[in-house]
Amino acid sequence: MKAFFSIMLAFAISIGTAGAGPARTAKNVAKNSAITAKNVAHSVVKGTRRAVRTVVYTFTP
Repeated sequence: MKAFFSIMLAFAISIGTAGAGPARTAKNVAKNSAITAKNVAHSVVKGTRRAVRTVVYTFTP
């Protein structure tokens, strides 16, 4: 009976560990996607500012 309990406990721990892996990975993917989206937004804003300045400087006497 003691051996059966130990085997079931080890099985439960291994299932719990395996279940935590994909959740942690999905969390990291979501976090990295958010960071990437933020970086892209900053790059777009920077590029837009640069384009506007170029147009303003071109048409300013």
